[in-house]
Amino acid sequence: MISQGYDDSARICFTHSFPYKNVSAYNGDNDCSPSETDFIQGYISNIEYNDYDHLIQLCDAISFPTGPTYIEKRFVNVVLRRGFNEPTIPKWESLFEIKHYFDNKINGDIYKIVKGVISIL
Repeated sequence: MISQGYDDSARICFTHSFPYKNVSAYNGDNDCSPSETDFIQGYISNIEYNDYDHLIQLCDAISFPTGPTYIEKRFVNVVLRRGFNEPTIPKWESLFEIKHYFDNKINGDIYKIVKGVISIL
């Protein structure tokens, strides 16, 4: 994608899966070669995430194919399908921090502005 001039798309392809900057936090099987894995880890370690990166990570964390959901439901769904590993909890903590960040940015609860999701307070 980078070679074709789609730098932002290439960036999001990496950053959306790694709110916690550890390639081992990926849910599922790593089908990358060791050199590809090293490249991904180096890339995510050396980039400063911006609001767009975090927004896409949050959207991914609150989305099912059928629509928006609570972040906790998505977490359980992913673990049931892909399994739980050592970095799962730090990854979840990163995503809760991102949600909190956007809650603060809108001075409210992000669930209240996402159609189809109602906050439980």
